[in-house]
Amino acid sequence: MKQRGRKVYGLFAVFTVAAVMTSACGDSGKSVEKSKEADSGAPPAPVTLTYFTQGNSIVLAETIESLVHKKFPHVTLKTIKDGKGTTIFDVLNGGQTPDLISYSLGGLGDMKTLRLLGDLTPLIQKHRFDLGRLVPGAVDTVKSYSDKGEFLLMPFELNNNAIFYNKNIFDKFGVPYPKDGMTWEEMLDVAKKVTRKDGGVQYMGFQYNALNVVYKDQLAQGFVDPKTNKAAINTDSWKRWLDVMTSFYKIEGNAQAGDEKANFLKHQTVAMRTGPNYITDLQEAMAAGLNVDFVSLPKFSGMSATSSQMNAPFYVIPPSTPHKDTAFQVIAYLMSDEVQTIMARLGRIPIINQESVKKEYAKDLKGMEGKNLAAFFQDAIAKPVPATAYDGQAKTIFTNAAVVPVYQGKKDINTALREAEEQINKYIEAEMKK
Repeated sequence: MKQRGRKVYGLFAVFTVAAVMTSACGDSGKSVEKSKEADSGAPPAPVTLTYFTQGNSIVLAETIESLVHKKFPHVTLKTIKDGKGTTIFDVLNGGQTPDLISYSLGGLGDMKTLRLLGDLTPLIQKHRFDLGRLVPGAVDTVKSYSDKGEFLLMPFELNNNAIFYNKNIFDKFGVPYPKDGMTWEEMLDVAKKVTRKDGGVQYMGFQYNALNVVYKDQLAQGFVDPKTNKAAINTDSWKRWLDVMTSFYKIEGNAQAGDEKANFLKHQTVAMRTGPNYITDLQEAMAAGLNVDFVSLPKFSGMSATSSQMNAPFYVIPPSTPHKDTAFQVIAYLMSDEVQTIMARLGRIPIINQESVKKEYAKDLKGMEGKNLAAFFQDAIAKPVPATAYDGQAKTIFTNAAVVPVYQGKKDINTALREAEEQINKYIEAEMKK
């Protein structure tokens, strides 16, 4: 379905670009008039921005609409939520290009393919937005997404990882709680101690969301060589990563079984887990008896000074919109201390490097008092690896063709890497022929 959508969009784009160019030329006089109105003190003309939102940001759509309209009474966000029949491909094929988009990092390749990315640098300079407000590493990572070092998107929150752990399971078996600053190897030892069967219930020591930990790779490894456009996963470094990360599921009784989120929150049979930060989903589980706390994400032995790759959803302004300035003003406001504080209190990790905002993290979430929330802020951003347009699908292939079959015991590491490499190369070759 996605491929068919792309082909249709290719035809649609020809007419869209022409229409936008005509519209832009026709609006030039109006822009001057609006500027004169602003100088004369007249209220700005009403503007409706079509806002497309996807991923975990969908649940915040109404909040964002309200905040934006309160700040800019003349601006109305017309929100389109990603879903069945309303994917970004569906919207574009229907003849509509959004003025503002929020998307998850896994869809960066789609944004490039659909030509929805444009350099935000001129707008950043025009509106005097201070990129120094972002956490260390964020700017360099964003620039790495462009061959020319352009600033193609604005990350608006962090998907930092931490270890969630169920204190009840540790108490049940008399095992000390995990600690901040562990290595993955130390984590393995802890997982073994709390992987037990008791009263007919199998308790699992540690589970994780495979695709998420692939995105958060701490060994700074690329997936595709940007010079050759060939898979770059069949390396000693990736072999080490696979060996360590799949070793958890080789613990007797800890084989991957079902959804890690459901196992941790609903069934409460997992002692420790990591992956997407679902702190906002803890309240119901805690009401059902879950006693949870957090420690920092472990690191590989000998690499205590390293961090993880940035995983952050982002805003983009499609080059075709005639409302670039308004759209960027909205983004700048959503990146303000005011809004970032509101989002932080709701459990969204702020992207801005402001201690006063970080201190507000999760304060509106019931039951978070006294929890080790600082663990989430120990997952810093590492130096980015060279990015390519094929990374998103390459990561998915790597996860499904290498990580999963290895931890399921269906393939050895060497075989899995070789076959995943072949799949990635076939995918790239097919994409290049389009």
